[in-house]
Amino acid sequence: MGLDVKLLFEKDEIDRKTKELAKVLDEKIKGREKDTVILYIEKGGRPFFKKLLNAMKTKPITDSIRVKSYVGDRSSGNIEWLKKPSVDLKGKYCIIVDDILDTGKTIKKVKEYILNQGAKQCEICVAVNKHERREEDIEPDYYLFDLDKGFIVGFGMDYNEQYRELPSIYIMGES
Repeated sequence: MGLDVKLLFEKDEIDRKTKELAKVLDEKIKGREKDTVILYIEKGGRPFFKKLLNAMKTKPITDSIRVKSYVGDRSSGNIEWLKKPSVDLKGKYCIIVDDILDTGKTIKKVKEYILNQGAKQCEICVAVNKHERREEDIEPDYYLFDLDKGFIVGFGMDYNEQYRELPSIYIMGES
């Protein structure tokens, strides 16, 4: 049995929804760019972050963080910090950008860390809000797509480091 990939969200739809979200964020942070930090979670959040930032007119402070929590297609439940924020978050309005909100374990721990660093506020922005395996009581403040279930790849999301670079989002299944 091999793995089968089917198109779920096309690049054009991702582009359109990202531009709409960029306008919402621009309105929210206009005039407060110096007090706003957008942090993306490496590696998965990078494509969405780049596309979102390119579509935004405002220029907030940006940074990346890197945590590891997945082994294959399963969250380990623990996070390992590979790169912490390099900017001071004290008193800042922060937005975490990531590819997917799945179990919620990773993003909840990242949000707690950011708030513990003195951030005034911390919001979550993901490309896909997936409900199937949610284990934490956490929801994104912003998202492009809502998905009940399925294992997805592309646009930053991977399966053992494969498929991450695809510009569209695909759902995987067994063939």
